[in-house]
Amino acid sequence: MPPILDQLTADTALALAPDSSSARAAQKLARPAGWPKLARDGNVLWGECQGSGTHPYLVGVDARNAEIASKCSCPSRKFPCKHALGLLLLHAARAGEWKDSSPPPDLVKWLGGRVARTEKAAQSPGDDADPAARARAQAKAQATRDRKRSAGLEDLEVWLSDLVREGLQAARARPYVDWDRQAARLVDAQLAGAARLVRQIPGLLHDETGQALTAHLGQLWLLTQGWRQRDALGEAERADLLTALGAPLDRASLPQAAPQVWQALGSVQEEEGKLNVRRTWLLGEGSPGEEPKLALLLDFAPTGQALPLPLAPQQPFTAALAYAPSAYAQRALVQGEVSVAAAPLPLPGGTLAELQERYAVALALNPWLERIGAFVGPAYLHLDPPQLCDAEGHAVPLSERVEQADLWAMLAQAETRMQTYFGEWDGVTFLPIGAVSMEASQPEAAGTLHEPGVPA
Repeated sequence: MPPILDQLTADTALALAPDSSSARAAQKLARPAGWPKLARDGNVLWGECQGSGTHPYLVGVDARNAEIASKCSCPSRKFPCKHALGLLLLHAARAGEWKDSSPPPDLVKWLGGRVARTEKAAQSPGDDADPAARARAQAKAQATRDRKRSAGLEDLEVWLSDLVREGLQAARARPYVDWDRQAARLVDAQLAGAARLVRQIPGLLHDETGQALTAHLGQLWLLTQGWRQRDALGEAERADLLTALGAPLDRASLPQAAPQVWQALGSVQEEEGKLNVRRTWLLGEGSPGEEPKLALLLDFAPTGQALPLPLAPQQPFTAALAYAPSAYAQRALVQGEVSVAAAPLPLPGGTLAELQERYAVALALNPWLERIGAFVGPAYLHLDPPQLCDAEGHAVPLSERVEQADLWAMLAQAETRMQTYFGEWDGVTFLPIGAVSMEASQPEAAGTLHEPGVPA
């Protein structure tokens, strides 16, 4: 695979920005005149950026693996800071006079520390320990987690019963601290997924019909009952339950997958609490006689820190992807190296009439599923009200997360042609992510749909 820096573009560099203000500031800094020194040492960039002080800031970027890291002598607590982003933008534009030169001692020490930490993390802890002792320790830790979860879900069951008995009007009168307090108790019980669902309740209280709130509370209640019946569930169903409760994915337990061709369809980036989350959807070639398959990659980063380098939209690549255990498999993890492939994959179709049926099939397998990826077309966008429509008269509302500017951009791209759209369907609204003209065999555009305040 070519070095990461040689594939870097301005768009992928800006996608690393922790927020939109950092992206704008970096674009202003990406001028060679402000950099008295620019250098590269393999997949390490470094330079000096002249700020308002007497001495320039020393900036370094480590791109020796897919997780790009940076270090800067500026006081910013954002990672990467505007200076590191500016350095990446300069390199992506091939602007300025770059020299092949080793970094100064401060950066050499930082780079060496990163290598040491990577090697330490790669070592399997306890390899020399007694296997039987490790198994006993793991069983003891699991039993402790299960007791905490059982207590937390019993508490949640009582809390939900009181909430329903008091009624919708009483729930609307509750202060926000009540929801936060219950969510905090669930976090303490190692039930982060249930806590996230509780924090979402206040946003559903103002719907006069109460339908969305009732369905949401039903999901929470189902978690409590699913945990009670966990021993009777199949392996895939138990995995979905644990995922909904917030249990982390055991990456080491996933079987090794065979490499095949995939293609990024686009991504959605948004904030969830103190985390930045990016969902990237992939299309994979199916076996002969089978439909192409979809896969969902999830990336997380704390607020103020950058997400990993994104996959290039619509660029086919070859990689091994392992699906996480689930009765309705969507989430996947990339295993090993990614290499560029030549030919794009043919895109499947789908109709608006089939959309809800597909979602119902998925929910029957995993009742805590929040969304599915779906192709819809031929279809067109309607602005007032925001809808996705087809020639047969079917229409579905677009998600409120779609910005008006994004809609106008998609309309301008489509011109007067019908399109096939790919997006996320949550059973109520459609969030378009990419589109392909019905008159063209190649995707015209797809990329990252950004929430307000996230750099495009």
